[in-house]
Amino acid sequence: MLGCIVLANLTLVHGAERPRPLHMTFSYVNHPVIIDELIPLVRQAYASLGVATSYVEQPSDRNLKAISQGLLDGDVVFSELLLKDYEDLVIVAPPLVESVFVLLCQQKLPCNSDTIKDPTKLLVATDASHHGLNSWFGEALKVEIYHINNLAIIPQLVTEKRFEYGIYIFSAQQLATGKQGDFNFAELFRTNSFHILHPKYAYLKDDVSKAIKQIMAYNKNLENMPAKPANDAITNNNDEHSRH
Repeated sequence: MLGCIVLANLTLVHGAERPRPLHMTFSYVNHPVIIDELIPLVRQAYASLGVATSYVEQPSDRNLKAISQGLLDGDVVFSELLLKDYEDLVIVAPPLVESVFVLLCQQKLPCNSDTIKDPTKLLVATDASHHGLNSWFGEALKVEIYHINNLAIIPQLVTEKRFEYGIYIFSAQQLATGKQGDFNFAELFRTNSFHILHPKYAYLKDDVSKAIKQIMAYNKNLENMPAKPANDAITNNNDEHSRH
């Protein structure tokens, strides 16, 4: 009788476990850091859990709506500042990147946060970036904003002098490397950005978080490894010949 009870309890426990999906689809914004660094990181994290992934480029203002409506399973990475209207979505720690909102300016123009408060100025920004500015500056935001849905082309629009000012997002690591293009820029504020899941996948949060942490730690260790001198093999070969 006791054996039957134990077997029944085990059956209940295993029956309560939800299997991982075989495939998931994530949205992303066209940005070099997302494409070159974060999509590979997310893909590798899910692959380690046995989940295949695919990626759909979306304008940044549509990503969260599509996820909330169940059309997509999540987003590769999104600023926490822009998630206030989507409290149902699942934020997966740790942050994948520190996002830096910057004001791009044509060269030789004044370039500082005062532009954001000047109603006589015009800048170009995505809807999502405008939302971020609203969240950060509130009523101090006075600048006129022309909306487009492609973050990737905003530096080009400023460089080609089609707009004097624009809002763009760099990673903190990008800024640490110095000059980014033929424009000036002023840092406005920084936020953390996280991987996002639809609520139906909340049960995956801890597993995905653990996988992401492991891969980030591994990548960091690779970066910190000293480079092996290229002439080591040649030196060793010469030493060997010298002994004969």
